[in-house]
Amino acid sequence: MFTTKITVPAAITAVALLAGCATTVRTPTETVNPPPSAALSTFSSFEVKPINTNEICAKQSGGDVALAAIQTRLDTGLGNLVKNWNEKKNAAPSKKLIIEPICVDIKLIGTAKRIFTGALSGSSAVVMKVRYSDAVSGKVIAEPVFYQRASAMGAAYSFGATDRDMLNRISDLIVSYANRNYPQAVGGPTGLE
Repeated sequence: MFTTKITVPAAITAVALLAGCATTVRTPTETVNPPPSAALSTFSSFEVKPINTNEICAKQSGGDVALAAIQTRLDTGLGNLVKNWNEKKNAAPSKKLIIEPICVDIKLIGTAKRIFTGALSGSSAVVMKVRYSDAVSGKVIAEPVFYQRASAMGAAYSFGATDRDMLNRISDLIVSYANRNYPQAVGGPTGLE
């Protein structure tokens, strides 16, 4: 007869390792963002601010690295979109829209850590919102929330590729919302499935 004895320290270690698979990033509850109170095309000029990390940002492991990567992607995607909008001859009265991405919560498992600890490092996730506000009145016309996650197991199997791809997906969601809501106010997905 074969018996196995599990010691208390081994059991505590196993529970601690399994707890690492979870992520504590606050997940939004909605799957769809509401439309802005007006189409973005009702504004004649646009300004994109850098990611605001001072307001409510809960940066966890790898947060600074992830935010720098997202900022680079937004500078390209959202930056080019806004540049095109600013170059259009708009008959609308001179109104300026401020677009400010805001970090809510973020965790990114780095490639080296992912390779050495695999799924035990937990999931990566990011929650951001973007505040669209009238530059003169300060009135907020939209504040959509965006969410993306890279599961611990999927990221382990891909050696961290899904962790990095999560940064592309969150940036794409933000740019897509702006692009969709320029001609008419229609809202868009949060990224939560």
